Amino acid sequence: MAGASAEVVARVTKAVLSSRKYASTAPATVDLLVALEAPNHKSAKALEKAVRKHLHNIMAPYLGDPDYAQAGLDLTAAFEKGQDAANTLLLEYLSTHESTKERIAIMEQFYQDIFAITGVPNIVLDLACALNPLAFPWMGLGPDTTFYSYDIHTERIDFLNTYFALQGIPQAAKLQDLALEIPTEHGDMALLLKELPRFERNYNKKGWQLLDALDVDWLVISFPTISLHGGRSLVTHYRNYFSEKAAERGWDYTELMYPSEMVFVAKKS
Repeated sequence: MAGASAEVVARVTKAVLSSRKYASTAPATVDLLVALEAPNHKSAKALEKAVRKHLHNIMAPYLGDPDYAQAGLDLTAAFEKGQDAANTLLLEYLSTHESTKERIAIMEQFYQDIFAITGVPNIVLDLACALNPLAFPWMGLGPDTTFYSYDIHTERIDFLNTYFALQGIPQAAKLQDLALEIPTEHGDMALLLKELPRFERNYNKKGWQLLDALDVDWLVISFPTISLHGGRSLVTHYRNYFSEKAAERGWDYTELMYPSEMVFVAKKS
């Protein structure tokens, strides 16, 4: 199959970025997905359908998001009342996203356990961050912490930088597709929470290439313990999977286990 013509590719790219659902997606991500799918689809209709399906899997809208424009206004008003009022609202936003919602009950213990192994970091890279940076007040980090956060959702990144400014920490949220541009920032630690399987699946197995290339001392990589649909236990599968990959790289690591999440804290060699 010859695939889509340059004219079709341009038309589909414009259509996807003009759509209400994906208008806030990083343009570089759409360009990448159109290029990946174009050889397999000749018509604009088929190509656009394939790109939208791929984007749906990457953006994971089924995991939940607040109304970011309104959330920014509400959070600004909450911070004017003080940190307690802001924290109440932050918990509400964290509960809108399924992954961070599952972590709320253990959030403080989660980071205490990790930092007991790594030490308290000054520079954190939160990869494919979603809403996790909103957990900052429960991490036990100081106001001088730089918390780099990477995502492909424009409105989410703008909202996170609004939050960082209100919280009094550097505005370090970046619109960046990690499959196209690996972070060059040095960090004491990188977080990749429940995202590695999706990243591997959606970006042609580039997840471990990303982890290998990062300039960080520690990697904190987590996996769900139960499948999102069906309630199947994933513990043995991901434990064996990570153990094999870590052994290939000579990484020493510690495993932490929580009801909905298993965490591997690895020292990069």
